[in-house]
Amino acid sequence: MSDEREFYVDDHSFNDLAMNWETAVKLCFSNEDYYERKVKDAHPEVMKQALHWYDDEDITLNYLYAPADKVRRRLEMQGYTPESCRALWEREFARHIANGERMRDLGYEDFNREIDEQRSLSFEQWVIRQRQLGPNHVRRCNGVHLFSFTDMFADLALTIDVFKPKVIWTEFTSALEDFDPRLSFHENLAREPIDSGLDFIEATGDVLILTEGTSDTKILSAAIRALYPEFADMFQFVDFEEFKIEGGASLVSKMVKTFAGVRMTQRVLALFDNDVAGTEEKAMLDRTIRLPPSIRTMVLPDVALGTNYPTLGPEGLRSMDVNGSACSIELFLGREALEDESGGLRPIRWTGWNKAARRYQGELDNKNAATQFFLGVIRSGGDPKALRARFPEMDELLQAIFKAFA
Repeated sequence: MSDEREFYVDDHSFNDLAMNWETAVKLCFSNEDYYERKVKDAHPEVMKQALHWYDDEDITLNYLYAPADKVRRRLEMQGYTPESCRALWEREFARHIANGERMRDLGYEDFNREIDEQRSLSFEQWVIRQRQLGPNHVRRCNGVHLFSFTDMFADLALTIDVFKPKVIWTEFTSALEDFDPRLSFHENLAREPIDSGLDFIEATGDVLILTEGTSDTKILSAAIRALYPEFADMFQFVDFEEFKIEGGASLVSKMVKTFAGVRMTQRVLALFDNDVAGTEEKAMLDRTIRLPPSIRTMVLPDVALGTNYPTLGPEGLRSMDVNGSACSIELFLGREALEDESGGLRPIRWTGWNKAARRYQGELDNKNAATQFFLGVIRSGGDPKALRARFPEMDELLQAIFKAFA
């Protein structure tokens, strides 16, 4: 067996999906499509191919095997409808013909003749021509691709539509060292990617950041756009205002549990305040739930400004370390934003006793004024590098967020 994963349409190799094997199997196959059988007992198409790979008919194979119409329905559920595939064909084929015209002067007479034959084809005529050529037709002429889809899943969908195969399958026996038989196939994929034999770095993808409320989301989303505009499209936030969602550390915990329960594959970062409630909620999640790799929890990092910060409580005004007890995102807005009219730092007011943690919970006095100052500065524009220098605490926080999935 080759280390390179291959998909098969009946007896024909469909190599386009080999480099995206894990995504392809998630998209195309259900848990019921997983088989563990000896070569001699495998489905006919699988057995025929496996006899080229293995000398022993008693070797156990692990493979995914499904009726082609079932795979086609799964693709359609993901947006690969006949209408969308045809519309994509219209766009891709027009570009293909235009590229062929630009290559006309290269002297490939066979290629030029092939482009002339294809130029006037409608979609229906192209389908007929494909069926005449057959699924084994190699779409190349003088080393040049005659026509292929950029979207490999659209290619598979149209291959099923055009050739009406019976089955789609892929074998992966050599990649099963860490496969847990107690779990379903998809649960194994979510737990630990099946070794495809290809060594690559898995891209993080977009990250959904869960914050404790509207203010936190406004500050972070605006800060990323201003200080690191090149990363702005890579982070998403829950819209508290639009959907009238209440905030708080406990809500973040509930969302984390929900996303973990539905096996959400998008990367999610749950960001708790570095206060009594936030540290308690994160500790509770760490104790009670084994989160999937796609979900991370994080408490706001300690901030230097918070190590000796004025607080207001029963004992009057005194400075102390508020990291872990009252460090909210506002403490990352910088000294300018936190200063009051007299030039002193707005104090943190102790608001209540947390019985479980045996500590007071605190909140910044008039934190809305600090937020509005910060948002006003960064929304007025400016060089991102200069803004990072002006707001080093926020830059430090963003760096911690960017490294959450490192």
